Amino acid sequence: MRFGLSLGVALGIALGAARVASADSPVDANANANANANANTTKSDEKPAVIVWPTMTPAGDGASPLPLHRPAPVADKDVFDRAQELDATLRDAVQDLGFTLEVADNGPAPGHTRDEDLVAQAAGSISGAGNEGTWIVSPRLESAGGGELTVRIVVVPPRGRELRVRIETVASESVSVRGLVMLRDLLSPTTEARAAIEQEREKAGRGTSLGIMSPLRSQGRAVLAVNAGLFGGYTAFSAQQASGSQDPRVLYPLLALGAGIGVGGALLVADEWDITTGDAWYLSGATWWGAAAAFLIANGGDVEPVGDRYAWGVGGGLIGVTLATVALTRTTMDDGDAMLLNSGAAVGLLLGGATELLSRGLTPADAPPNTGNTGMGYGTAIGLVAAGTLATRLTISPSRVLLVDVGVGGGALLGAAVGSPLIFENATKANTRGWLSTTIGGAVVGGALAWWLTRDAPPTAKAALPGRPIGGIIGESQSRQGPVPAYGVGWAGSF
Repeated sequence: MRFGLSLGVALGIALGAARVASADSPVDANANANANANANTTKSDEKPAVIVWPTMTPAGDGASPLPLHRPAPVADKDVFDRAQELDATLRDAVQDLGFTLEVADNGPAPGHTRDEDLVAQAAGSISGAGNEGTWIVSPRLESAGGGELTVRIVVVPPRGRELRVRIETVASESVSVRGLVMLRDLLSPTTEARAAIEQEREKAGRGTSLGIMSPLRSQGRAVLAVNAGLFGGYTAFSAQQASGSQDPRVLYPLLALGAGIGVGGALLVADEWDITTGDAWYLSGATWWGAAAAFLIANGGDVEPVGDRYAWGVGGGLIGVTLATVALTRTTMDDGDAMLLNSGAAVGLLLGGATELLSRGLTPADAPPNTGNTGMGYGTAIGLVAAGTLATRLTISPSRVLLVDVGVGGGALLGAAVGSPLIFENATKANTRGWLSTTIGGAVVGGALAWWLTRDAPPTAKAALPGRPIGGIIGESQSRQGPVPAYGVGWAGSF
């Protein structure tokens, strides 16, 4: 009872004091209101805390038998030092960007590094996060070979359900700098707005065929349609030649029909699947080089009647496009892969013809009209299959393929120039074989040298001497007057 009376008296006194203050000092009341408003504004504008997990490996963007773990000094020596630098850089960057760094968090427990764990901690369901949630930053590193590292930074906003990811492959010494830039972009308040804009652009691009808002689907449809139309016309011409008819009233409608079927089929394929320009040139190259290989083999074998040789070409083209389609079911081809296929078939054609001439040992005067066609046909087929298969396993730039082609051509010309006296003075079978041997050898050596020179060279280790030179007092000797210093030069270090 006494406690209730005391509490009531205290409340009455407090309310009375508040009324007196509000009546006697309106300025103080406004000041208090402004202070409360500023406090609320500051609280609403205050950025949430950020938890930076320790850098882990591998990067996590590909299949790896190893789970995410912190780099070890010995087992992960390629990334251990850079991981330490990246950790320090990101923690400093968080504070420089105006966020509060949660220094008490030591990262996830072993086995709790999945995406769901990131989202859970960002939502505050893991100890260490408040009700308002926290930013979670998870950097990852992985060796990419050639002195480069793959940097992957995953960020989850407070109480967010999405993962923001940036990934780059950079030089080893640039890991900290690029990591800082990537983190700044991920924590930027405009990142979410940019993501929303990109989503809107993607939606808008789905309803237009101009490709302004987003890249066109099946960008290689034009290339595929043109080549399919030409091959359809060639197929119609082959059918007319195989029939023995020479009537143009039959040929022209057949050409139009074949071209129309080819273009229509290509457009249907492009609508059904996403055909890139690399895919289109890969398919077209396999078709035409397959047709050329079969036609040359038939021509070298003197297939009769002559019209049937064109039918062989159609069959070879169909085999080529079938093999290319099987390859495209395994992977998507880029421009470098398409150029590799065409380059391999062309080099095979030249080397195959030269090899046949070398094996037969014919001089230019003794060679029949179709000499070399069989070798060129088989060489084209071998080069086409080998290069097409290699394109499915190798990533190469078009410029490197072009440089290797230059090496093959330059080596062949140099070898031909070196062996040219053999055929200019006395063109015998032995001399012709010698000239062809130097030409083929030069082409092979030139191509191999160009391939080696254009490779991604590994980083060169800095030369370090095992010690350093020293000069001055290098020792002393005892005498009756005491120790006497010995002056000279020497080498300090281990050998």
